[in-house]
Amino acid sequence: MAGHLRARRWTLVACLVVIGVQAVLLATLLQGAREPHRVPVLVTAPAVVAHELAVEADALPGAPFAADWTDDPDEARAAVRHGTSVAAVLVDLRETRDVLLVNPRHDPDLTDAVTDRLVAVEKARGRTLEVRPVVTSGADAAERIRRYVVLCGLLGFGYAVVVSLVRGPVAATAGRGVLRLLGLAAVSLAGAGLLQLLPATRLPGDDLRIVGIGAAYVFMTGAVTLAVEALADLVGIAAVAALYFVLATPLLAGTSHYLLPAPWPEVSPWTPTGSAQRALATVAYLDPGHATQPALVVGAAGVVAVLVLVFSAQFRKPPRATSATSMPTRHWRLWVIGSVLPLAVLMAVAVASLPADVTTAKRLPSVASETTCVDRAGRPRSVRDLNHQISTLQGSPAFQGADVGADVRLQDGRFLLVFGDTLRGPSFDGPSLARNSMLLWDTDCVSVVLPPSKGALIPDRLDGVGYWPMSSAVAHRPGYDLVLVSTQRVRSTGGGSFDFANLGPALAVFVVRAGGAPQLIATKDLGADDADPARPAWGAALAVDDGWVYAYGTARPGQDGVFGFSLHVARVRPDDVLDAAKWRFWDGSGWQRSPDRAAALVPAEGGVSQTLSVFHQGGRWYALSKRDGDLGDQLVFWTAPAPTGPFAPTDPVATIASDSAAGAVTYMPLAHPRILPERGTMVASYSRNNTDFDKIRADPTLYRPTFLRVPLPD
Repeated sequence: MAGHLRARRWTLVACLVVIGVQAVLLATLLQGAREPHRVPVLVTAPAVVAHELAVEADALPGAPFAADWTDDPDEARAAVRHGTSVAAVLVDLRETRDVLLVNPRHDPDLTDAVTDRLVAVEKARGRTLEVRPVVTSGADAAERIRRYVVLCGLLGFGYAVVVSLVRGPVAATAGRGVLRLLGLAAVSLAGAGLLQLLPATRLPGDDLRIVGIGAAYVFMTGAVTLAVEALADLVGIAAVAALYFVLATPLLAGTSHYLLPAPWPEVSPWTPTGSAQRALATVAYLDPGHATQPALVVGAAGVVAVLVLVFSAQFRKPPRATSATSMPTRHWRLWVIGSVLPLAVLMAVAVASLPADVTTAKRLPSVASETTCVDRAGRPRSVRDLNHQISTLQGSPAFQGADVGADVRLQDGRFLLVFGDTLRGPSFDGPSLARNSMLLWDTDCVSVVLPPSKGALIPDRLDGVGYWPMSSAVAHRPGYDLVLVSTQRVRSTGGGSFDFANLGPALAVFVVRAGGAPQLIATKDLGADDADPARPAWGAALAVDDGWVYAYGTARPGQDGVFGFSLHVARVRPDDVLDAAKWRFWDGSGWQRSPDRAAALVPAEGGVSQTLSVFHQGGRWYALSKRDGDLGDQLVFWTAPAPTGPFAPTDPVATIASDSAAGAVTYMPLAHPRILPERGTMVASYSRNNTDFDKIRADPTLYRPTFLRVPLPD
């Protein structure tokens, strides 16, 4: 009698433990609404922006996506069709409307949730989505697979329960154990085959493979149940039932595991139930070539269960039943029913309590920039007109003063100019100073480009480091322009005009549709923060020529009496500009991978400014800069037959002096060969500033570029 009571007591304790574990697991399911988590999606766009867009999607709050990228639309369609990606976004930079590829054979709620999130992301960028299915059939695929797997699981579990009720939870001999497994195998094949014959449960695809996967799942479920019984007697049935209901929650809830909270998106595909669903889905509706891994998970679970049975029969001693200690058959049957029933009710309530609706996406802050016309004076016809327009530009408090002014000409005829450290007016609804800004020059209007934040167009990093433009270049594409802006990462060190530290270069990529507003697509720091000026600042000048982006870098060694910067060059294809592995550096004889071996095209002694212009015109390459850096006052061209040099200086073409007594400084001369071109000459500019920032605030016109025309050497 004492043994009988102990068996009851331990069975009850085990059931309570199982219930407790289930309660903890189910709490994770009920803690939040059904939102997408780590859903595999593809971003398809030119390589220069696709990678950064995928990284951005990966970093969205709540981690809804596990994003990857490709520049091949056919690869994206295949990935969605075969099920390796739930969706793919085909980004068309020529338009503001992109295409979302979905597969209707996935769970409908999952497709709706993914679409909802991606629409919110696109809307934040001022874009829209057109949803296109990659196949037109199989809309009920997810439901049919769930039905098939549920019935297979019940068949395997039911076989084990019936055998246990009739013959006892543990086989009396090894031979009877083998017969149990052979019977289970026969039932598995017959049951899976019957399900494939019935119209209500039949799945399309290779019948043999579908029946094989279904039979493997039936066998695995039954074998696991028998194995746990061999270890835990009656408690085993309760434990298996509990685990089945918990691990199969996505299946029984009629939802995708991607719509459940962590850790289910990661755990569920590796459970036998989740693997059976994946294997059947790939064979019946997606790509049969991807069924191997999930099928092996199901098979491995079955093999482990058989091994447990074998070792249990080998090492377990048969119970010595006596009339005093043996439990009547009717009693342990009641214990099995009593153990399973409350757990089944608990699971049914938990599944029914799961949120029925997928939550809608929260609105994301907009990052789409807009243009506002601030001056309708029209495009200037001379350098004098240009300087007059710059000095009298008062149409908007968004642009009162700035330096730099690097330009590119877009294929629609407009000029795009980027500026640094832009001063806003007192009435401006936003920050009073932005590290960068942009103007568009059209035939009848000068427009300022503003992001919704009204701050820097290239936003500061979260740690406050900003991006100060150095140069710009454009690669024309059908229907749009790819504008590259090289910047210097800048950290403020005080409140003065020149209280800052340069931490290294970065690149920003803008897309500009014909007639549209520039849209920032990606920003990437080039290397770790490092204030050492001896390290080349790549992007001090940019030039696009013959399908290559030439990124010139400047470096200043720590030598007394040397105020100039040496000049170096790297190159990369425009579509690969954000991929550091694709950059190549000129070492004096060829292009190689290491920036440390980059040769100096111009030495630091008598060298260039930290930021300059390099361009190709009329069969010659030109570099325009102050000689001996920004402390010099001579405006000089260096000319070369090729982008790699050798560069030789010419006589000064102008003198740009600073006035130390008045605090006025001149720096950063830039070339503008596309603005007001005239044979034998070229328009250049230089930035003006003052060491007394109060003077700048009182008169912002002191802080604007000045343009001049200089002779162009032969």
